[in-house]
Amino acid sequence: MSLRLWSIRSGGPARPSLLVGVTVAALLVLSACTSAGSDDSTSTSSVPPATSTTIEPPSTPTNPPPPTTTTSTSIAPTTTVPPSEEVVDAWSAYWDGWVEVRASEDLDPAPLEAIAASEVVDGALALFERERSSGVGPVQTEVVLHAAVTDQDPDRASVEDCVLLSPSFTETVGVWYEADFTRAGQGWIVDAVRIPSGGGCVPQQMADAAIAGYEAFYAGWTDFWDPADPNSPRVGEVLSDPQKTLIVNLLRDHQARGVALRGRPVLHPEVIEVRSPSELVILNCFEPASDYGVYDIESGERLDDVASVRNGQRNLESAVMVLENDVWKVSDLQGQVDFACEFAPTDRGVPSV
Repeated sequence: MSLRLWSIRSGGPARPSLLVGVTVAALLVLSACTSAGSDDSTSTSSVPPATSTTIEPPSTPTNPPPPTTTTSTSIAPTTTVPPSEEVVDAWSAYWDGWVEVRASEDLDPAPLEAIAASEVVDGALALFERERSSGVGPVQTEVVLHAAVTDQDPDRASVEDCVLLSPSFTETVGVWYEADFTRAGQGWIVDAVRIPSGGGCVPQQMADAAIAGYEAFYAGWTDFWDPADPNSPRVGEVLSDPQKTLIVNLLRDHQARGVALRGRPVLHPEVIEVRSPSELVILNCFEPASDYGVYDIESGERLDDVASVRNGQRNLESAVMVLENDVWKVSDLQGQVDFACEFAPTDRGVPSV
């Protein structure tokens, strides 16, 4: 996926803290102190309410936007409805104008006026003016679109998109948009924009691919842990540093001791945070296997490295996932053992759009 890259003058949104706990790697070699019934920890964010605008299309056709060499937008269509290339291009042009106005010194609305109705332009300008009044100057923005055309006839169309913004104007990188278009002459005009939920979003393809990468880590468990093989190519396929280094060191220890880690859990992952187009956080309330533990390979005896799993036990784990060469990999794991948690979907998960 190609990105529209901009230098960022102002800082991005603060990252919420990950679930506090011991690393999963450490849990494999230390006896875990169970604490069934621990309190759940939750994280919520407050996002300023968005204004929903529905307006009439302009009475006369609007001239197409002038050519520019300073903006471009990457598009990753995710809808099963055949998208209209013209509508998707109009949505991209709207964001080209949005980015250009946000970065301008004088907030000249002309780039937006070429592609959007007056009330939509006024809403964007009001947002930028609030940023300026709070001391934020011109903002260079990185934008990634995942447009899905949800409805279309010859003269009207609608789009849904989880737009990734860095820096965002909310507390979340992903902002869930719905937009309506009307045809004006030979082009399309954005005549309404809405934010259905202020809690953020994750593009559906991004969520599916990251969760698949997380599940691949556990699917490849026996490839490098039974028996322990720190040189297994599978390690590099599913792990990134710093977690990769932790796991490799642990595998070397297990290899020297002649032991193996066994027991594949039942996973229930969901995305709870998007940090950038190439980094997000997964939360997983999972069921450890009843035979989960470290075993002596020669005798088959279960060792005391990990406490035995009790009936009905659940563990909670957060995983930072990073995109490397178009592959999502685990870069950090934090967890709590025998923790009272709920299976996904939960209210901590962000909507997939």
